Amino acid sequence: MPNLERLHSENAESSLENRSRSEPLDLVAITGTRGKSTTAWLLYQMVRARRIPSALWCSSGVYVNEQRLEGELQPWAAVVRALVAGELALGIQELEAPVVATVGLPEAVYRFGAITTLCGNDTACLLAAETRYAWRAHEIVARAVHPDGVLVLNADDQALLELADRSTARTVLFALHPENPAVRRARGAGLPALWCQDGLLIANRALVELAAERADRASIGLHAEGRECTDVADPDATDASAVVVIDVREAPCTLGGTLLFQIQNLMCATALALALGLPLPTIRASIRTFLPDAKFLPGSCNVLSIRGHHILVDGARHPWTLRTLVRGVRHRNPRRTFVLTHTFPWLDEFEWQEVGRILGRLNGMIVFTEAISEERLRAFQEGIVQSPYPPVLVTHPDFEQALRYAFSLLQSGDLCIVLAADPPRTIAQLERFE
Repeated sequence: MPNLERLHSENAESSLENRSRSEPLDLVAITGTRGKSTTAWLLYQMVRARRIPSALWCSSGVYVNEQRLEGELQPWAAVVRALVAGELALGIQELEAPVVATVGLPEAVYRFGAITTLCGNDTACLLAAETRYAWRAHEIVARAVHPDGVLVLNADDQALLELADRSTARTVLFALHPENPAVRRARGAGLPALWCQDGLLIANRALVELAAERADRASIGLHAEGRECTDVADPDATDASAVVVIDVREAPCTLGGTLLFQIQNLMCATALALALGLPLPTIRASIRTFLPDAKFLPGSCNVLSIRGHHILVDGARHPWTLRTLVRGVRHRNPRRTFVLTHTFPWLDEFEWQEVGRILGRLNGMIVFTEAISEERLRAFQEGIVQSPYPPVLVTHPDFEQALRYAFSLLQSGDLCIVLAADPPRTIAQLERFE
């Protein structure tokens, strides 16, 4: 544990600027419009499984060696100084787009960076004003990665691929399918890549060699043992010596491999872990035990067990993020799906109607957990009736009544989804209900 009290008085920004003129600092910058918190926590769990002295700054606060510190800016300044002094080996930083776009980051300082997603190729999202802030932030994060560092990008999000051409760092691409054009080009060129095929998470030889190279450098106190470079090969891959990392169905956060956005988060964290030089057994063990903790990651697709039923709590705020969630639920194919939802007051009528259309694809019941105006209800109904078998629509005046009503109907094989405007408060209500 570094002497944080002494380091509180130091100027972290000055240290970063000085560092940018020499070697990169062992910092990981993670940004994206969705999945950055999950990715950051999973990576932190992988790093801490090796007992590597490390820190995490995420939406729930600053943690050093799993100890939560008071405040944010001062503790993180202490973390940076501890990294410079060698008292910590790694810092993982979750970066919010509006802050990065406004404040910026020093260039060529971070050894590692990752961008989880921008819009998932959704046209409406790409045209939104807030997306400009996110894109600006992504550019800043890409420039913040040192030329000797590694930048991990989601190749399924076409808007991010331009950053691969702009960045001077080594780029690692990941995708949900081996035939993703960008990943296929990277594999053909012998560049590091990660993809999913038939439920298996696969790293090509170039990525495995990058992991070995990083481990040999021992920049964060790692050693070469346990790298497993001779793991099972994927016979259908272009890379004859590709390595199977894990079957994603073994990851509890994917709900049996059905939640594609969680698989993308696994791939992003895994690519970073390999770039760090972490051994495959550590990566696998962490994936097999990781679930987004409702305490530290509220609203990040938390899976709770309440009165014998699976309750999935998510803080989706836009139609395109909701679409990925519903797609995964449909792949899981529950007997019936009960959706408890607020009324998304920040969405305009067209977007709200789209929410209705998306939720209308689920077989079961939609329960509003708050009052809704006739006009807004009509817009939502215009969305759900586009489904050939629209779910039943019910309104309750408050969340507790809606929850009691849903639980009176839930049976074995059903799934309950809670869409939360305020995830911490909603999770607290669920825990009281239990």
